[in-house]
Amino acid sequence: MAIGEVARRAGVPTSTIRFYERRGLMTPDAREAGQRRYREDTLRRLVFIGMLQDAGLSLEDIAGVLEAPDNAAWKAIGVERLNALTTEIERLERARGYLSGALLCRYDHPLVDCQVMGGEIDRRLDRSRAHGSLGRGE
Repeated sequence: MAIGEVARRAGVPTSTIRFYERRGLMTPDAREAGQRRYREDTLRRLVFIGMLQDAGLSLEDIAGVLEAPDNAAWKAIGVERLNALTTEIERLERARGYLSGALLCRYDHPLVDCQVMGGEIDRRLDRSRAHGSLGRGE
């Protein structure tokens, strides 16, 4: 396949393919009349790279997965990202909880009148007294 066909099927611009090639994440399988040509396996690799980016992996981590010498090496990268996602999801769920609660408050302002936000403020202040700092998002 030509670069345009691969790009179309993967849903990326051709510039993305060229960028990945410069980064060493993929290479053309052949050249015909000076044009890059790719096999189905390379298309699948391109889609896989996109999936890893969707999961939040950096290009450096993606290279680590692609070049992993064994299962343990790529799985370590996956576990690290999964742990980061879990932490972020927990933070976002807490944020959603107190924001949705605050929006249910029938009072004028969440800073002074809302029990949900007031409870979160008190929780953070209590934690900061216990730990000596006011950690954001914890």
